[in-house]
Amino acid sequence: MSTVCTEPTKTANPSRDSFALGVAVMLAFNVVQRLIGLGRNFGFCQFLTDDELGHWALANSFFIIGVPLAVLGLPGSFGKFVEHFRSRGCLGDYVFRILIVSGIGIGLLAIALFSFPNQFAWTIYGEIAPMRVIAWTALTLLAVTIFNVVYELVIALRLSRVGSSMQFIQSAGFAVIGMGGIAYTRSWEILLPSYALACLLGAIPGIASVFLGRESDMKRTKTLTHSSMWIRIVPFAAALWLTNLLTNAFELVDRYMLLHYCEGGEGVGQSLVGQFYCGRIIPNLLLSLAMTLGGILLPYLSADWEAKRFDSIQRRMRQVLTIVCVLFASLSVASLLGAPVLFDWILQGRYSEAESILGIALAQCTWSSLAMIASAYLLCAEKGKQVSLVLAFGLLINLGLNAPLIQQYGLYGSILATWIANGVVLSLTFWRVSREGCRIHWGTYFICLTPSLLLFGPIAAAVGLSTLFFIASRTEWLLTCQDRKEIDQLVLPQLSKLGFKPASLWP
Repeated sequence: MSTVCTEPTKTANPSRDSFALGVAVMLAFNVVQRLIGLGRNFGFCQFLTDDELGHWALANSFFIIGVPLAVLGLPGSFGKFVEHFRSRGCLGDYVFRILIVSGIGIGLLAIALFSFPNQFAWTIYGEIAPMRVIAWTALTLLAVTIFNVVYELVIALRLSRVGSSMQFIQSAGFAVIGMGGIAYTRSWEILLPSYALACLLGAIPGIASVFLGRESDMKRTKTLTHSSMWIRIVPFAAALWLTNLLTNAFELVDRYMLLHYCEGGEGVGQSLVGQFYCGRIIPNLLLSLAMTLGGILLPYLSADWEAKRFDSIQRRMRQVLTIVCVLFASLSVASLLGAPVLFDWILQGRYSEAESILGIALAQCTWSSLAMIASAYLLCAEKGKQVSLVLAFGLLINLGLNAPLIQQYGLYGSILATWIANGVVLSLTFWRVSREGCRIHWGTYFICLTPSLLLFGPIAAAVGLSTLFFIASRTEWLLTCQDRKEIDQLVLPQLSKLGFKPASLWP
């Protein structure tokens, strides 16, 4: 007879990917995946007008904000609670109840789309759209939801290789199907069914791995009562839902402010959104990497939290923040140096406004990435409400600055407002993380200021980054000797697998 699920029990624990292996696999897959995505997105820029590109950017924005809104943030709780319920022998009950409620939520949103098509079309696209566009929008929303829910579960189970393969299949599939569709139809609308099909294809490895290859995880050995489950996860899920809503609103507010507040009418607004989308293609690669890394990081932090290894959590956070900041700043400098070839030669000067915002967009996305990674600790500590409050404050600043700066400086004013707001969010997030027990060394604060140099151009940023690296390598001001040793232990084995075998990262 099964017992009530209240205490941990020893259950079969299939092999998990270690944190270092998970990050290495994620980076390996993502390098190829992001290169495919980069080519795909610039292909869209090449074959679509900036007005049509703006339509796709707005549709994609709706998927980003609509999915977590519909599923109430419940699948996001997988990262925190999968290990908790698995160790208690009632993971299957937890997962299937989340799937049922999420399915009801996405179904209700789809019904609302069909019931009020004109209102949703104006909200999403800034104009009345044909019914076929609404239908494809609803179906694509469903496919995106399936992919995201399965991916969240795979990453929560610490199956990083499966999660990376899911993302790769989705990205490569969308590149092939989407580019082929555009070449055939010359219409942005074909991207909706193309994206839906790519998401469904990407979900297949995850579904097979979780529901066909992990029966021991899902097997019930104890009874999970509804009250004990919902009382445990609802506060976390509610905070996470609000956090996701605010995060997505924070990322998308510039597009809709440009659409509705720029001078010149709807057509000009959609064109500026297209320029904005093009200018954010490279920066968004960094942001997507950070989102993936944050999703991988949370289950490992939660496992350390359950085992009360708090020193390990603090070391891991310091290492990850340092590595991500230096890596993203270096990639940003390389992007700025290569921008003239990309915008002037490949895109033939059609997106000059997008090129003008690249530096500040890279700085903004790097700061946003660091805040997202640091927030993983607050979610692990079940302090999601604090994340929401910080994001809400940043969103208010963004909204307050966007309208006047758009009117004064146009597209650059919009990204400037978002950069300032992200700086505030990063500072407040670091403050709250330190107050909740994960002390952030002052050197990490200093290192995380480096992306602001991108506003002064690639040369200034490269000089500043080189100086920072020299100081971190030769002194104890920014990194201690132990910090450098632990970063070597984390990174060097993965470089060795790629054929690079330096004795140390530090000269």
